[in-house]
Amino acid sequence: MTIIGVKIDKKFMRDLLILILGVGLYVLSVQLFVIPNRLASNGVAGFSVLMDFVFGINPALTFFLVNVPLFIFGGRSLPRRILLLSIPGALAMSGWLMIYEALGVTGFQFSHVIFAGIFDGLLSGFGAGLVIISEGTFGGSILLSRILEEQWNFKIDKVLFMVDVVVLSVSLLTFLSLPNFAVTLLSCYIFSKMTLIVGREDYRKSLMNRGKRIYQKVFAA
Repeated sequence: MTIIGVKIDKKFMRDLLILILGVGLYVLSVQLFVIPNRLASNGVAGFSVLMDFVFGINPALTFFLVNVPLFIFGGRSLPRRILLLSIPGALAMSGWLMIYEALGVTGFQFSHVIFAGIFDGLLSGFGAGLVIISEGTFGGSILLSRILEEQWNFKIDKVLFMVDVVVLSVSLLTFLSLPNFAVTLLSCYIFSKMTLIVGREDYRKSLMNRGKRIYQKVFAA
């Protein structure tokens, strides 16, 4: 069986399950750590929150409108398999949100908000890393980073962090307090690095080799 020239085999179905799991962890992190502690979310999700606060535009509508040109542009530059997996990935964002709301997942409030930022960066980055492993996306900044990586060899973590900095800077000027801005920026940095560590084997190997060199220098001295 094939869809738009993409073979639907066991590997495709395995990657689809990994993709949906990764999206679930990403959305769970927003529910557990971002919303209860009044942080901003990263990427297009954060931009959607911003548009809702400033103009009252439904976040789902913003997410859809931003993704349309990204999918059109991606259709010209990305393999069809990535695009085919990205459709259920984008739909899973809304699906997981409805599931967590139905289950009454409310999250945790921390006395020190920095812990919320750290945990959010780790969990959402792990989820996004699984999405990268699946060779799909859930739209938004992940899709943009895959397009830029494919076309111009941009590093995924750098694209993600640059998008986050722009969104957070505008959020700071509109609704986000300075302390929460700093914590969210830290979370976004951890998110971008965690995404790359989980999603890219070559990056993990380079970190391990760097760690070995540091270890050898310290103990050799």
